[in-house]
Amino acid sequence: MYLKSLELQGFKSFPDKTKLTFEGGATVIVGPNGSGKSNISDAMRWVLGEVSSKSIRGTKMEDIIFGGADSRRPMGFAEVSVTFDNTGMLGRLDCPYDEVTVTRRYYRSGESEYYINRRAVRLRDIYELFMNTGVGRDGYSIISQGKIAEIISRKSDERRSIFEDASGIAKYRHKKSETERKLAATEDNMTRIRDVFSEVQAQVEPLEKEAAKAKKAMDLLETKKQVDIQLWLYDTEKIRGDLAKLEENFRASEFELQTAEDAIKALEVQNDKLFEISQSNKSESENLLRQIREQTEINHALDSEYRIGESDIRHAEELIAGAEGVLSSVAKSVSSEQEAQLGHTQKLEALRGELAQKEEEEAAAEQEQRQESANAEKLGFDIASALEDIRALESEAADIHARLELIESSRTSDTDKNSNALKEIEEYEARSTEYRGLCDSLRATVEDYDRATAEAGETVSAANRKLSGLYDARREIEGELNTLRLKQESVHQRIETFRAMEAQLEGYSGSVRFVMKKYGEGAITDRFGAPCGKIYGPLSKLINVEERYITAVETALGANLQNIVVEDESTAKAAMFALKRAEAGRATFFPLTSMRGQSQTPEMRDASGYPGYIAVADELVMCDSRFSQVTSALLGRTLIFDTIDHATEMAKGTRFRVRAVTLDGQQINVGGSFTGGSVHRNGNILGRSGEIKRLEGEEATLAAQTEKIGEKRDKLADEISALEAERDSAGQKIDLIKVMRESENTRLEQTMAKLSANETLTEKLKADCEELLRTRERYEEDHRQLSVRQAEVAKQIEEIGAARATMDIRRNEAGDKAAEAGQRKTDALIALNEIRKDMETEERLMQESERRMQEYLASTGEQNDRIRTLRERIAELEANRRDNRTRFEAGEAALAELNRKRSKVEEGSTEFERKLNEVNLRMRERLQSKELIITEHTRLENRLSNLREEQDKLATRLWDEHEMTRSDALAMGYPALEPSTRAEAAAKQTECRNKLRVLGNVDLDAVNKYKEVKARYDYMEGQIRDLEAAKDDLTDVISQLEGEMESAFLESFQKINENFNRTFGELFGGGSAELSLTEPDNVLESGIEIKAAPPGKIIKNLVQLSGGEQSFIAIALFFAILQVNPTPFCILDEIEAALDEVNVARFSEYIKRYANGTQFILITHRRGTMEAANRLYGVTMPERGISKVMELDINDISKKKGEDWDGIFG
Repeated sequence: MYLKSLELQGFKSFPDKTKLTFEGGATVIVGPNGSGKSNISDAMRWVLGEVSSKSIRGTKMEDIIFGGADSRRPMGFAEVSVTFDNTGMLGRLDCPYDEVTVTRRYYRSGESEYYINRRAVRLRDIYELFMNTGVGRDGYSIISQGKIAEIISRKSDERRSIFEDASGIAKYRHKKSETERKLAATEDNMTRIRDVFSEVQAQVEPLEKEAAKAKKAMDLLETKKQVDIQLWLYDTEKIRGDLAKLEENFRASEFELQTAEDAIKALEVQNDKLFEISQSNKSESENLLRQIREQTEINHALDSEYRIGESDIRHAEELIAGAEGVLSSVAKSVSSEQEAQLGHTQKLEALRGELAQKEEEEAAAEQEQRQESANAEKLGFDIASALEDIRALESEAADIHARLELIESSRTSDTDKNSNALKEIEEYEARSTEYRGLCDSLRATVEDYDRATAEAGETVSAANRKLSGLYDARREIEGELNTLRLKQESVHQRIETFRAMEAQLEGYSGSVRFVMKKYGEGAITDRFGAPCGKIYGPLSKLINVEERYITAVETALGANLQNIVVEDESTAKAAMFALKRAEAGRATFFPLTSMRGQSQTPEMRDASGYPGYIAVADELVMCDSRFSQVTSALLGRTLIFDTIDHATEMAKGTRFRVRAVTLDGQQINVGGSFTGGSVHRNGNILGRSGEIKRLEGEEATLAAQTEKIGEKRDKLADEISALEAERDSAGQKIDLIKVMRESENTRLEQTMAKLSANETLTEKLKADCEELLRTRERYEEDHRQLSVRQAEVAKQIEEIGAARATMDIRRNEAGDKAAEAGQRKTDALIALNEIRKDMETEERLMQESERRMQEYLASTGEQNDRIRTLRERIAELEANRRDNRTRFEAGEAALAELNRKRSKVEEGSTEFERKLNEVNLRMRERLQSKELIITEHTRLENRLSNLREEQDKLATRLWDEHEMTRSDALAMGYPALEPSTRAEAAAKQTECRNKLRVLGNVDLDAVNKYKEVKARYDYMEGQIRDLEAAKDDLTDVISQLEGEMESAFLESFQKINENFNRTFGELFGGGSAELSLTEPDNVLESGIEIKAAPPGKIIKNLVQLSGGEQSFIAIALFFAILQVNPTPFCILDEIEAALDEVNVARFSEYIKRYANGTQFILITHRRGTMEAANRLYGVTMPERGISKVMELDINDISKKKGEDWDGIFG
């Protein structure tokens, strides 16, 4: 098995999908401090199952998700995938696939997902997959930054995890832990179950008694329910029978009333004929007859006026009902807007609180960033000063060493020493010449890097200048686009509202909605269950009217808009039967087979010549030819005029015999009554479809504008992306050039220091040669002083080097903290911007809602004014009716007086008087009979109303008590009551109520509770027995695992100890090292002691060693473990940071030695480690907070003799 690739997306500083591929050998990852190199190591540890956020340098797990940058929004998830080649037998994973991909995904909401080869698994499955391989969250294959020395500095008992993983007992310990957890869980379950069992045991007996009581109550309730339903069905059927008889009697009384009116009319005709005969006898009789006719006409006009008043009152009441329906719809809209405003207000308050919090976070992050940056800068100065001190001491040490060698050689032979010194002077001078050439070469390289950096910087600056203008243009376009989207959303919402009103038949009566719903369900049948004919729907759904005529046609049709058009009379009867059966109200139907159109009257033809005439109303309606007779019947005698003045002029000219409606909805009725006022367009049924079409056109226009601006934005985004890519590429080039420039500049400074020291040494050697000739007697004293000084200089170099390494670590930490504070500041600024945008959006939405509220309130005022006007009109009409009746009665009295006078005038004609008296007598009899019929008709009508009300109460009572309808009651199938058995059933109902009252409060669910508790009691009794057996089995398994673990650990520990001593000697060039158990008798819990002594040192405690020595010992132990249990790959994050150049070279050699069997991924700043690389990755941060990876193949880079590298930048 070996590591093939690592893919990151949204993880820490890697927002974009980034893939690193690995091959055999060593892969080195380099980059500046804070560029995100260590995030790659954290990603590998995290995808292999790490659950501690501190182990991956975070405070909470959410920190791993990319938190945003200046130009990037925060991401909602982080995902890392690692792929292994599983074809080899060595280290093969326990998995059937030749390639294994492990994926982990974490969402900002806290949810995690785990996959193996795109199949969802648990975290535990991933942990077990890598157990005992050295790979995994607790394995030794991943050593994070600054963690290598912790192997030495840890307590002895804290070192066990690495050794256990290397010895292969981690899997046993995991099984043991799982078994112990199961054992503990078993014991807890036993304790918990015993506690619950005792409680359940105490409940069984009381519940048994409650169950018996509940069963008795349930039987009583069932009996009562049956009696209630039987009594209800009996009473309902009785009322339905009474209703049928009353309806039959009511229809008969209507027929009798019509017959009486016809007889009265016939007698009136006889009376007129008799009056005409008497005209030839007496002139006075003619005069009286004329007066009688005039009075009769006056009475007839009064009666017509009375009937017209009734019609006007009904029409006004219908208009009031319509206005109240509109008010109800507006009230719902106002309530919805108020709820929306409350939501916007609450959200604004929350956003203001969040805004204040983010501003505080941004200020705190900025302060911390300034402080940490200052600390890092100060430490940088201290480090540079320490480096200068070290170089000065090294120069002095070289000087002392050379002088000591000169003195030592002078002791043997002054001549030889002088000769050798001259030879050394020649060598030093030759070396100085070489150093000068190297300095010139390095200086030229540094200058080349500086020029390349300047050129790339110019490219970045030019791109930034262009991007600044493009960003401003994009913000303007985004603002315009957001405004259009808000308008489009508002229009779409209004369209959906109107469509919903159309679909739900809002504004229509409940009976109309009931019929259409049942017809859609196929539930409209006649009395015999046969399906009905076709129901076309309300008239308003079947006609279309031009927008400017909608108000006029809707006013003309009035309530007829809601009447339902059906195929024939049988369909209408079936629908009425369904309404009656369901007691769902009343509706009017227009059968196509019975509706007949209206022809024009002479008055209508005359009216067409008046000013302002538009057309007959039915001519303005567009519909299917099948419905033309319906529209003609309703509108064929209604004329449309442009204004009320023109309509009034026409009505007066035709003596108010033609109905007229104006374009704004004012109406003049036949007989001379006027109806009018304001009209609310949005509440009109016919106006909805026109409003929907208008809004759809507006929405299409807005969509086209949005698409056009969106294309402009996309084009601008492409231009911005191209410029950003150009800028980022130049920025990455600058970062990598800076890394290599810093490396070359460091070599230049080192070479110049060597040149300076070499020249100084040459001059000193020349002086020493001259001094040697003059002062040979001072050799012994000089040798002693120089030796002492040499030891002091060496000690000073070591102390300053250690202090410099410590300061370097502190500077890196300060830099990381400053970068983290800067990242938090950037996150806060992004959040502040988002919050302010959200607040602006909420404020705009509140303004839109307030505007709509004002429109609704204005509409409410209009409707209330209209209702008030109509009610005033009704009151006026009622007063006119009362006055009309008074005048009518006076006219009747006058007519009687005229008849009396006429009778006196014609006393001479006995036969005429007899006949006239006979006619009058018969008329009076008929009138009296009519009055009696009217009284009976009214009584039957009131009785019908009372019975229907009683029927409604019965239906409500059944629903309130049992939540049943009549069909549900019939479906129960209870035997019907007879009149003789009703009293018995009522007594039984009373008896059940009394028995239930005696039982008192009863838990009707006690029967089920008892069954449940009894079953639970039996189940838990068996469960306790099973748990006791499982506890014994788990105890045996733990004992077996402990034996296997002990033998495996001891065997591996001895091998690691042997390898550690050998590896230590090879790396340190001698010395000894040993591992030991602190408690040999307790192998599985014992701590592990590490003893190590570098050559020439006696160390009692590892703490006495320097940081570099501790790290090197830990590296030796790491390689010793690899020899016993090699891992497929190792990720080492700057573990050689504390080593000097010599030990880095030794470390590099060891990497090369083991690279054939183990992959190494090395994150480093050290040049010596880079030399071991087969592949090189560069990590840069071209934009604050966003890391990028560049791959460099070592085979494409030329390598000079020695340690010099070239060709990285072509």
